[in-house]
Amino acid sequence: MNTTNKTITICMGSSCYARGNVYNVETIQCWLRQHGLEDNVELRGTLCEGLCRQGPIVKIGDTVYKGVTPSSIAEILAHEFPEVENG
Repeated sequence: MNTTNKTITICMGSSCYARGNVYNVETIQCWLRQHGLEDNVELRGTLCEGLCRQGPIVKIGDTVYKGVTPSSIAEILAHEFPEVENG
């Protein structure tokens, strides 16, 4: 698998955390594990990104995703890692 190393940054500021990033972290970790990407993707948390009203915020590479929910994260990850979904 020729996966580019990417970084996923999850806002863990109080607003994003309370609005769902606590669950998004678990969903992302599970998705990465299921697709064998744990060693290729750096997953890290950050304090407030300053976009509280638009949260929960998840940043993948340079792309900022706003209003991320556990139900939307799989689609976002499939978009960011098409080589995994397409074999």
